[in-house]
Amino acid sequence: MIPMSVLMSAQLRKNLGVSQQERFRLLRQYPLLCGLFIFALKSRFQEMGITFVNAWGSVMYTAHLYNAVRQEKLLKTAWKDMELVIIMQSPEILFIGNVPSNLEEYFKRFLLSMGYSATAFASNRRTNIGAMASARGPRSLKELGHVDRIFGDRYCNNAAAVAFTWKSIQALVDAKTEIDSEDEDEAQERASSEAKQTASGTLVRKSSHYGTSIPTLRFLQDLANALHAEQVEMSIDYLLLHRTCWQLLRQVNIACKPKLLEIYGGGYLEKENQLPFVVGYIFMAATQTKKVANLLLPRRTEEVTSKLLATAGGTVEKYVKTKSTGDTLVRMLRREYRYNLDFGELDDLVSR
Repeated sequence: MIPMSVLMSAQLRKNLGVSQQERFRLLRQYPLLCGLFIFALKSRFQEMGITFVNAWGSVMYTAHLYNAVRQEKLLKTAWKDMELVIIMQSPEILFIGNVPSNLEEYFKRFLLSMGYSATAFASNRRTNIGAMASARGPRSLKELGHVDRIFGDRYCNNAAAVAFTWKSIQALVDAKTEIDSEDEDEAQERASSEAKQTASGTLVRKSSHYGTSIPTLRFLQDLANALHAEQVEMSIDYLLLHRTCWQLLRQVNIACKPKLLEIYGGGYLEKENQLPFVVGYIFMAATQTKKVANLLLPRRTEEVTSKLLATAGGTVEKYVKTKSTGDTLVRMLRREYRYNLDFGELDDLVSR
């Protein structure tokens, strides 16, 4: 389908007698419709992006490598795009728990994320580890925007209405932060206001910091605030991040290839879609483990070395310092959406 913007070229509009002021006339008159279009596009785009990066494993396993080189102090420059994704997705999802901080943990979390059971880490790690694939399968990134998804069926799948049930708004209640401290006057004023609001309608629910019911006006205010707060995570371009991560994995493989061939032989990487396995081979070389089921090739040498990780760290450092890669996503969010992202002390770790 040819985009309308192409069809309605300047010359064509002139021939049809369409003035500049009449462009997008319908959308200009209905800003609510514009908002619904944006919501639907962002929701679909995130769904597609998450599905794509999970299929390739690009973002998750690159995050494991990035964390390892950062923890081992092999990287002086913060990769802001990756830091943003780690914050948004949470370490619990990306690393199956808290952030790993030693060589054994890097490899363990990698295998867990690949879908292998924790029983793979027996006391005798020098022995071959049998087939211990977890029934859960490989872990994956999750779709964000829990509150936004309340409206997904209605505005993306043409459902008849938005169903505000206790189950559907649980995400809103769970995501709500602790109530800010208030002085007595503010608390009393708020209690009085809520008492008046209750007369106009409430949404009954089970239990939370709201009390025994949610005043309608306050619920709508919290809902609007939650939707606004989720806009950054709903605007992350996972397809852009996939391309960045995949290019980095290629460069890491090229830099580490001589040593990988020495340790594992020529079959360690048969197809390019196996690039995320390079991260596992780098971690495995730095531990006592010789084989993990049929996931990775067994080591041919007894040598335990972290040289591969150091080489990968140098590659990541060089790659992140490139202006067109290290913070491409962050700059896009700032430029296109006017999001002022504050990375705190990470802002001091810049390319020099």
